[in-house]
Amino acid sequence: MTIREVFTNRFIKDLFWSIVFIFFLYAITHNPITHPTPQPIPGNWSIQIMQHPLFFGFAGHNYIALKDADGNIISEFHGLATDINNGGWKYIGTNSTDIIKVWEFENGRYYIAGKGFPGKILSQGLEADMRAAWNKGRACMAPIDSKKIPYPAYGVSLRGETVNSNSVAYTLAICMGFSPAHVGLLTPGEKVNLLK
Repeated sequence: MTIREVFTNRFIKDLFWSIVFIFFLYAITHNPITHPTPQPIPGNWSIQIMQHPLFFGFAGHNYIALKDADGNIISEFHGLATDINNGGWKYIGTNSTDIIKVWEFENGRYYIAGKGFPGKILSQGLEADMRAAWNKGRACMAPIDSKKIPYPAYGVSLRGETVNSNSVAYTLAICMGFSPAHVGLLTPGEKVNLLK
């Protein structure tokens, strides 16, 4: 087989459109509109809604982060699938008995801590103010957990309203007195207030 036989007009055309499609996908999952980078004012503490991109950036796991004046993560709130039998959290919920639970990670944090994921600033200012708001979110952990809300397999429900990590981030933002911000492209479970 010769090079001319391999690189037919059809092959070149398909290759061209494949490259265009890949660039298009990259552009919609790696841009400052759908995947912004939080830029707090230097010297301010901040509370941010962050997103760990999933499925090549088309969907994501939202969580709330408290960052100090240097941008270091002090604490994180995550809504995670939790095994109702042993109480342990999972990266992905797969069992029908899994429930959603709010987890706070301060030391030995969750595997995504410290990475440059997209997000938006919910509030920024003095350390005392940010810690006071964070404590309001902390006070909502037990009320959410007490509901023992089923966690849908793989984080998405095809039969009804999806309730997942994005719902937890949304609810905690409201608990802290902030207007929840949208991050990413597809965020199933967002806009679900678990305490309503």
